[in-house]
Amino acid sequence: MCITIQKMAAKEIDTTATISIGGIQQFMSIKGQNIDNPILLYLHGGPGAAVSSHSDKVTQQLEAHFVVVHWDQRGSGKTIEFNKPDASPAIEVMKQDAEELLSHLLTRFNRKQIVVLGNSWGTVLGFHLAEKFPKKVSAFIAVSPIVKHTKSQKMTLEVLQNHFKKNDNTKALEQLSTVKIPFENAEQMLILHRWETVYNGSEFPHEQYKQYLSYFEGWSSLWMPLYQQLYGIDLEKQVPMLECPVYILIGDKDLTTHHEITKAYFDVLKAPQKELFWLENVGHNIPGVAGDRMQEIVIENILND
Repeated sequence: MCITIQKMAAKEIDTTATISIGGIQQFMSIKGQNIDNPILLYLHGGPGAAVSSHSDKVTQQLEAHFVVVHWDQRGSGKTIEFNKPDASPAIEVMKQDAEELLSHLLTRFNRKQIVVLGNSWGTVLGFHLAEKFPKKVSAFIAVSPIVKHTKSQKMTLEVLQNHFKKNDNTKALEQLSTVKIPFENAEQMLILHRWETVYNGSEFPHEQYKQYLSYFEGWSSLWMPLYQQLYGIDLEKQVPMLECPVYILIGDKDLTTHHEITKAYFDVLKAPQKELFWLENVGHNIPGVAGDRMQEIVIENILND
């Protein structure tokens, strides 16, 4: 697979747009040093965690080689300013939105293909596009992908319980004993996140816990119904094969989408071309804590592949 960059005078693009997707107005930003470079659609995580407002921290390096599109999905970022959701959208609605955006970008830029990069929740939409439209997706980059959500969380809960049992951390064990998979509420989600953070070597004091709980409860009031649908994902059964090149990036400390499950899926996934990249000493939030390395991998291994 080869992506060719036009060798011509740079024609920079830096703009924003609102377009009708799924019957509502949705926001996107478009940045690149040359409008003739390949298009890269960045599918943010969350759900609900748009990054267009701080895209310079996530994709600035990529803008020298791609025209980077950040889309604030429904219920996220600036899209909320046009239509505040009163209920959690279904995954199928979000997938249809992604399909409409893909079609819009191909038409807008007069292209036959684009590169798709999905992070965490964004990989749910990315795998859908790559599977359904392989001729329109020149490459799919899956960062910290959701592969088997139920199994991943059960494995993580077991890892944490065993670890804190060996370390005689009664507080951790007491909180972890209240966690059910699938999560029943926002606090169970936060508890798993808290002790995963501690397991990976960072502090998570009680004051921080109370602040995070307020955020998690606010987030879950909109997104928990959609989040519950993620427990039905099993990519080994649902997406055993892709007909476009696929590249997977994993943090070796990621327990949110358990790295062992991701590696096992990569091993059995059939694709015309596939590569796996490990990021050492990195957890789930690759764009946030290892964004430069993520971009370097894309530029060095995918752009010129």
